[in-house]
Amino acid sequence: MNLSKHILFIVNPFAGKGKALSVANHALEVLNKNGIKTTLFISQSKGDISNITSKYNSNDFTSVAVLGGDGTMHEVLNAVMENESWLKLSYLLFPCGTGNAFNYDLDCLTSDKAIDLLLNGKDTLIDIAEVKTNAGSIWSFNIVGCGLVAHINVLAEKMRWLGSARYTVASLIKILSNPTIKAKVIANGKEVNAEFCFLFACNTRYTGKAMKMAPMASLNDGKIDLLIVKKASRLTLLGLFSKVFSGKHMDSHLLQYVQTSHLKIETEIPEIVNIDGEIKGNTSLEILMHPKKLKIISQA
Repeated sequence: MNLSKHILFIVNPFAGKGKALSVANHALEVLNKNGIKTTLFISQSKGDISNITSKYNSNDFTSVAVLGGDGTMHEVLNAVMENESWLKLSYLLFPCGTGNAFNYDLDCLTSDKAIDLLLNGKDTLIDIAEVKTNAGSIWSFNIVGCGLVAHINVLAEKMRWLGSARYTVASLIKILSNPTIKAKVIANGKEVNAEFCFLFACNTRYTGKAMKMAPMASLNDGKIDLLIVKKASRLTLLGLFSKVFSGKHMDSHLLQYVQTSHLKIETEIPEIVNIDGEIKGNTSLEILMHPKKLKIISQA
């Protein structure tokens, strides 16, 4: 029995298909049988998790299990960064969302795998991004996007009844409307000033539902991988979209791929921004990478 562990379970019962609470109850049963102490917190409404660090004392726990989707993890991360004493704990996201992009990167796609990691996994430090917008600093572990990708996210949120298929359906609809963004991108001492289809900065390889958007991205290389796609025809974009699940879109002449620790996106007209699947703030924005800042539980 391991009596030294005390795991805080943060559950978003509204995430994904609404199964997070039943998954949590099963996990608690397994962990308690293994002599591990647990505490359960169930979010009652949107924004409830933002106050988690004022509800509990970080000294009482060794790790945190997050049961929800990437949006739930985003909320936890931003709460933690408001009280950095919580950074000494290790975090594990259960795949209880719709897309589960972060879990694809970690190869943790079942609740049983997540439970095993709580029992036997090891701590690994990953990078997080500080996104400076007009709304202040927002923290990201996954993606930051504007242009087409942000408009897709807005539409996908309205189509939650479609489940994971909503990302594909929303993508096809928005590609046909083909919105663009005029911006200046500054990274690695270079500037690109043009009309873009989208700008997509990735800390994870995956986004949406198994879309291998940034195949060369790493969670702990100190870099964020920026995909720059200039304005193109609807037909060309449809061809590009069909390749993102395999990562073959990297061969496209439309795509410029930049790895950087610091970038700026400047626009004359404010554009909505997708941060970890949440629409927050507007352009212009600045992204600063903070290397190996968050402790997560990964493969032993």
